[in-house]
Amino acid sequence: MNCTRCQGLMLEERMIDMEGAYGEMWSVSTRCVNCGHRDDAVIQHHRELSAKRILEVMPVHEALDLDWDSADVEPLAA
Repeated sequence: MNCTRCQGLMLEERMIDMEGAYGEMWSVSTRCVNCGHRDDAVIQHHRELSAKRILEVMPVHEALDLDWDSADVEPLAA
């Protein structure tokens, strides 16, 4: 498995949650050996919830019709 940040190697890591609501609880996550990025079910769930809220809030814009020959458009430097 590759890291989503740096494409490094992700290893499975077992962790214990000492402050969980149900007492001590073991969980499995993955950690990148390159950058230290962690990924587990809770993190993934929160990312999905955040992405849904952003999609609901942001309006979908129509495609812009740009006239590139207009005098208002400056050419970009190379």
